[in-house]
Amino acid sequence: MFNRRKFKRVTIALPLQIKLLGVSKQPPTIKTITSNISPLGISLELPVSLANGVFFIQLEKQSVNLIRYLVQKDKEVELEITLSDREEKLRARGRVIWYNFGSREGDVSYYFGAGILLKEMADEAKKRWEMFARGTALKTGKIWQQVQGLSLFTFAAGIVLFMVGFYSEITTIAKTGIFLSFIALIGFVVAWWQHRSHLYLKKYKLF
Repeated sequence: MFNRRKFKRVTIALPLQIKLLGVSKQPPTIKTITSNISPLGISLELPVSLANGVFFIQLEKQSVNLIRYLVQKDKEVELEITLSDREEKLRARGRVIWYNFGSREGDVSYYFGAGILLKEMADEAKKRWEMFARGTALKTGKIWQQVQGLSLFTFAAGIVLFMVGFYSEITTIAKTGIFLSFIALIGFVVAWWQHRSHLYLKKYKLF
């Protein structure tokens, strides 16, 4: 079974068009955006509605019953992905390797999530996609590194506030310092973990 957790997935919204293959009638093109990407594939979420026990995909001007095709085993699709940096379009053939349904808390709407493995791409397009995915991941890693630095600064500022409040016997300032340091510590741990995972990708050349 394909392990969709093997590669670090980067959250990014890229314009995406999907056409189903192996369907007798020509279905409409599904226009959506990616939820996240990796060098091997993409995942997405589609808004759906429920009517008479059937889920329908919500397109711009209509609802279509295409989910029954997407959930077929090893369903293949044609993709057109628009890269965000140059409005460059890459075409590929992919295979749906997992899917799920869900509803958002406090909302009556539903969504259909799916992961698509990129099976066939022209050599140049494949190289461009892998470079884009790798570059996006490393940029994200640098952002988390900056968050680490900001969290350390905030932690130190919180400690200073606590000391000032403690020795001045101003309880409000001391409590504010403790709270600020606590939040900064949580932020640092989260940022460290995220940055570490991106460094792992770079070290072992998973991108």
